[in-house]
Amino acid sequence: MHVSRRKDTTMTILKNYRMLDLTRLVVGPFASHILADLGMDVIKIEEPEPRYGMARDTMTPYQPTPEGERHASAYNVVARNKKSIALDLLNPALRPRSQEVFYRLVRDADVVLESYRPGVTKWMGIDYETLRAINPRIVVCSISGYGQDGPYALYAAHGPQNSAVAAAIAIRENGEPERGAGTFTGNATGFFAATAILAALLECQQTGEGQYIDVSLMGSAMALTMNEAVTYFRDGIEPQPQVERAGLGFIKCKDGKYISTGNAETVFWENFCKLLDRPQYIPLRRGQGPEYDALVADVRAIFLTKNRDEWLPLLWAAETAAAPVNSIPDAFNDPQVRHIGMAWELDHPTEGKARQIGSPVRFSRTPVGFERFAPIIGEHTHEVLGEAGFSADEIAALENDGIVKSWTGETWVGGAAAVAQP
Repeated sequence: MHVSRRKDTTMTILKNYRMLDLTRLVVGPFASHILADLGMDVIKIEEPEPRYGMARDTMTPYQPTPEGERHASAYNVVARNKKSIALDLLNPALRPRSQEVFYRLVRDADVVLESYRPGVTKWMGIDYETLRAINPRIVVCSISGYGQDGPYALYAAHGPQNSAVAAAIAIRENGEPERGAGTFTGNATGFFAATAILAALLECQQTGEGQYIDVSLMGSAMALTMNEAVTYFRDGIEPQPQVERAGLGFIKCKDGKYISTGNAETVFWENFCKLLDRPQYIPLRRGQGPEYDALVADVRAIFLTKNRDEWLPLLWAAETAAAPVNSIPDAFNDPQVRHIGMAWELDHPTEGKARQIGSPVRFSRTPVGFERFAPIIGEHTHEVLGEAGFSADEIAALENDGIVKSWTGETWVGGAAAVAQP
């Protein structure tokens, strides 16, 4: 699906809202990505220089170079449709001028999203109470590992540690833990944050007041364990170790390709058994033990008699739940994937043709669209500061003093490099 730049931004759902996004790495950028694709004016407030051996997000190079930034921008899904200003809020020596720049941006913003450790924004002078005094309508959303307070609040952690505390893990038969539901903790947290931000904006329309939102990875991971939690609360049964046994979830075909099957409902299972001419297996839908193991071995042997593309039409025609197990290249060429617009083909000004994952959400009147490629760090510093009332001379002074960094189209000016010059 070839996608052109969104020419009429009046049709985007969140076009009247602006976010200042201070987040890095995975969770926060994913949350703001959801909202940027829906038309929110997301301005990335980026640290001018790399920190702690980590890049700005997982799709950009750690050490920015003009060539690397251009190439990454063509494919960076999580930062598309956003703008970038490089502003150093971490260096105490640059305060209060750096803070004053941020405060002026906050006056016209609706949302601030941040993911620093609890207490850091207070130290930076950009905590909720400070920002609320500047703009009472501001919604501030903080993403952290364990929440803003409590006995674990200041502990260092990433998704796997937060998931472990939340019991969002699976236990193998040998007692070894593995990620389980916790695999999705980062993305789930991003979804919860985006949803909470939208709810707070709706409430602000009614009351005229913003509010503070505290979203934790641990809490989000725990929300993913709802089935296990209900079973424990209701029945007093703890999840049991996962027994590693052969099943029919993924079945190999003659050509070595796999099919996913999932005939949990009675009708699908009956259709499946009848297609394979094994009606005697119908009573064994939830079977266990040697008899079920023999069923699995027999079914797997049957599937080795035909290629995957021979089996799929038969399975679909028989009304069973089945699908091809696609590789990444297969998925983006799959006819259904292309039909719903999940494979975007874009024209980048320097990198040529670029493919990206599309949006899974389709609206009847206000479609999700493509506005711009992921920004090079500092690409919109002049634009954003100019809109906030800074003159060209004021911006140049901020660059010379290392408070901001700007992309000229060829290289950067300002930031630490400007301060280091004799």
